[in-house]
Amino acid sequence: MARREFQMPNVLRHEGSQPYWYIRYRRKVLVGKNQIERKEVWHRLGDCDQITKRQAMRLRDEIMRDVNREVYTIQSHIEFADFVEIYMKQHIPMLAVGAQAKYRSLLGRHILPGFRSMKLCDMDTEAIQAFLNSKQKEGLAWWTRNDLKNILSGIFSKADDWGYWSGRNPVRKTTIGRQRAKRQKRILSDVQIRQLLAGLPEETRLMVETAVSTGMRVSEISGLRLGRVDLSRGLVRVEERYYRGDMDSPKTQRSRRVLPLGELVEAYRRRKPVGSVDDQYVFQRDGEPLDDRALLKDLIRPLAKQLGFYFEGFGWHSFRRQNLTLIQEEGASAFEAMAQAGHSRPTMTSEYTIVGLERREQAVLRLQQRLLRAAPAVQ
Repeated sequence: MARREFQMPNVLRHEGSQPYWYIRYRRKVLVGKNQIERKEVWHRLGDCDQITKRQAMRLRDEIMRDVNREVYTIQSHIEFADFVEIYMKQHIPMLAVGAQAKYRSLLGRHILPGFRSMKLCDMDTEAIQAFLNSKQKEGLAWWTRNDLKNILSGIFSKADDWGYWSGRNPVRKTTIGRQRAKRQKRILSDVQIRQLLAGLPEETRLMVETAVSTGMRVSEISGLRLGRVDLSRGLVRVEERYYRGDMDSPKTQRSRRVLPLGELVEAYRRRKPVGSVDDQYVFQRDGEPLDDRALLKDLIRPLAKQLGFYFEGFGWHSFRRQNLTLIQEEGASAFEAMAQAGHSRPTMTSEYTIVGLERREQAVLRLQQRLLRAAPAVQ
């Protein structure tokens, strides 16, 4: 890993038939594939009868200014694929399990194939923009292209932190175009959600009821332990999440939150018998959390198809969207919905919110009754 070095050698005098001023310093040179060696350089500054030692020292300062900067220039000649290998070893293990899987997938399927033959220093803004444009032509969703851009930006940020890069991040000025959803955001109607709940087994039904009632992520529901359920107050504390076999803290600090259970308290009471252990998962088999993918594949989606209201993209996220939409229809503010979701920004909550036409029609009628109703005649 590169480290900034500072050299300021003494100006020396070489004696002989024609004395001259010179300096000796170490320069890093690239030899072979990404291998850097230190070589000593003798640099002649000028003949002693042509320049004074003070002038030679000024020449020395100019030369060493460039030499002391070039550690980044040398390091940036590392192959992009080799730096990504470092990035994957040093940075990706620090991420949450879900993010690790996404990063490795996008790096392996898109980013490395796109830049494998390039050096880090060859990847300018134009090359990265061309890559992002090509992914748009391939039909990748806006959010996927946004992830690709963010990962590339993060790679250059770490390259800067670790001494492999200096200067402006070349990803910063790239764009991915206007956001366009690949499919329409939808939720079930009140009747449809009741039909779905009526046809599910008790345990799966409670998980779906929890999602539509609280807006919890399915990973938070899967990782919910009995000790986090406060039956006396009717509350649940979101402090953990379970994702693909890994238990971890919630996605963000704001994801740690307390949510009301309302009428679900009695259903949770039945799942917390006397003598139960607080560390036990609420929804489990043989002590391990249920697999949300299996529930979706084997129970929830087949039932939605049977009932005739399955749509592309229907799943656990639909229930979270259902909650955040309906609590706002029932009077919750955007900031209250943000707190319910555990989001860090209101704009993210707005991505989950569907403003129904019927509600807007009622708002228009109220506005018209208020503003456009005929005024009484002036006497």
